[in-house]
Amino acid sequence: MITEHSDIPSLDKRIPGVPAIEPVIFPKLEALYTRRSARLEELAFQLVKEAAQNEPSSAEAEEINAGYFSFLSGLVAAQGRLLARSPLRLVDAEPVRVLLRGKNTSPDIPTQDMLEKSLYWQKAFSALVDDAGAQLPAETQDALKVLAAEKPDVLATQAYALLSGQYDQVDAGAAVFLWAALSVFWAQAIALLAEDDKALKQRRSEGGACPCCGAPPSGALVLTGDREGLRYLQCSLCETRWHKVRATCSVCDATDHIDYWSFENTNAPIQAETCGDCKSYVKLFRLDRDPALEVLADDLATVVLDAALEDQGFIRAALNPFALPA
Repeated sequence: MITEHSDIPSLDKRIPGVPAIEPVIFPKLEALYTRRSARLEELAFQLVKEAAQNEPSSAEAEEINAGYFSFLSGLVAAQGRLLARSPLRLVDAEPVRVLLRGKNTSPDIPTQDMLEKSLYWQKAFSALVDDAGAQLPAETQDALKVLAAEKPDVLATQAYALLSGQYDQVDAGAAVFLWAALSVFWAQAIALLAEDDKALKQRRSEGGACPCCGAPPSGALVLTGDREGLRYLQCSLCETRWHKVRATCSVCDATDHIDYWSFENTNAPIQAETCGDCKSYVKLFRLDRDPALEVLADDLATVVLDAALEDQGFIRAALNPFALPA
């Protein structure tokens, strides 16, 4: 069930009758970062335990993965500290409002000019580099600090390439920090604008992209608690969840050839939902079966499932900013 530590707001039970299904749900960001950081650290600990039980040849790889999970836990915790220390103001969310204006479905990606003029995420990038970057080797830290000190147009060029899917144009060492900074900006901006513009809470997606920022999902959730059994896709950028009827392809809306895959039984808490029509897939995280699951963390921990599906000819329709495509 949903606990006080959940990042999913509870339904308002003061409203009588059967509650309507909300098109979108905005997370409690502080709780989201706390849960994600804790889950990443838990998975890192599990990897260390597995490494101790494995042969030396595979133990080294497990230890490297554990180190990355632990680093990510620190990065997400740094996002939480940034949120508490420097919350976004409504005036700073205005560039995002412009992107949404006149768009009834998924908005366009931001222009490089918009990214250059939006100072909050640039300051966030610098703050995250100073905070979470301390875990990295000195050479990597120095390179990140050089980028953080660049003129806004240089950083904006990298951010634009990242958001437009030109991953080969982005400095590999900076990508996860850039996305973390952009995400903490966008997530706050969308939440603030939703308070100011009620129509934002009724937005619906077309083609699988987030209706509030246009980014791809990181995965799908089947909720528990007040919204038991409802499926929501979760945005990889602004963290918004948007409703999608179950057993419906998140990309093409087909329903005839939907299948579920896992390495366990049919009651597995993590499954891949595939579409035989467009050959896409997303992972489904069943919070109704395991409420401890966290989309980004547990997606990263189940990459063997991705490999198996790609061998079957399916194409991933989700994006994990902790494992950006090469």
